[in-house]
Amino acid sequence: MPVADLSIPTAVEKEVTSTSSSLSATSTPTPAAPKTTIMNPHQESLQPQSSSTLPAKTQILKQAALSPLSLLSLLPIPSPQQLLLHTLSLGPIPRHIAFVMDGNRRWARTSHHTIQQGHLTGFATLKSVLEVCLNLQGLDTVTVYAFAIDNFRRSESEVNALMEIAKTRLIELAGHGELIARYSVRVRIAGRKELLPEDVIEAVERVENMTKDNTKATLNICMPYASRDEITGAARTCLDRKLRDVEKAAVAAAKLHQPSSLEEGSPSSSLEHVLDDVDLNITPQDLSDHMQLAHSPPLDILVRTSGVSRLSDFMLWQCTESTHMHFVDKFWPQFGLFDMVPIILVWQRHQWSVRLRKSCGW
Repeated sequence: MPVADLSIPTAVEKEVTSTSSSLSATSTPTPAAPKTTIMNPHQESLQPQSSSTLPAKTQILKQAALSPLSLLSLLPIPSPQQLLLHTLSLGPIPRHIAFVMDGNRRWARTSHHTIQQGHLTGFATLKSVLEVCLNLQGLDTVTVYAFAIDNFRRSESEVNALMEIAKTRLIELAGHGELIARYSVRVRIAGRKELLPEDVIEAVERVENMTKDNTKATLNICMPYASRDEITGAARTCLDRKLRDVEKAAVAAAKLHQPSSLEEGSPSSSLEHVLDDVDLNITPQDLSDHMQLAHSPPLDILVRTSGVSRLSDFMLWQCTESTHMHFVDKFWPQFGLFDMVPIILVWQRHQWSVRLRKSCGW
């Protein structure tokens, strides 16, 4: 009956084979005794087996014969950029970074491209920079200045091109399998959305609705936005709330008194009593609570490209003494990972110095 050759070329089996060969060479050959094979009716006869149907033990031996180096080759190797970001993440990482994406038009002129191509390249830069930020462990909020209210003063053709880019690229960014979905990023639009064209409003609301359940990070897109408009709106909201509180208190006080029992001059005294019971003060915290970006953590780093050292009415309320501001001498389409690294390192050095002073009691 033919039997399959199940030998495995391992070192142990080679040694056993060579030993048995030497023993058989030195011993006196004896005639082989006749074999009587008793077949179990329930047992299948052995047939030559292919390598794909080798027994489990043989497969294990083959796997054990693989060298550690060959196993390492099966592991995914991170890129140098990923290693750099993982190394940065070993230190403190800011939670909130904001970008003034300035210089698209000037980059287009110097590179002999159209203004629309400059804005399209700027959007591609936004995607790459956003991915860099999302790979920093601990950073959960990115805010970008996409369109200022004053930008409506630009030429009609440029404004229309920007609106078209906003409408199409935002939906593309939040599509299935794209960056926003892969990193579970929620998109929020901050600004006077009612100033946008109807089709753009529908697009941004669709993107906000598509990403409302994403929880790992937040992308704030400010369009059309102005910080003074945000502050004014917060003050108006606070004042409206205070006036509603006064109205409610006046209605409640009126129910406690019958008109016949009111003496002359009592309405004014009653109003004064109501005003005394209502807190009419508007505090900085009240304003902060009603800002359009109130849901975001404190701003750690603000970056502006194109070498211009001004804020251009962006996040004036959110910039505090603890916010690090960096003005980069590059146009936004040229900004990338190796511009981000020194910014993060400077922030980390400051954080370590603050911790050192606290630990030493300085």
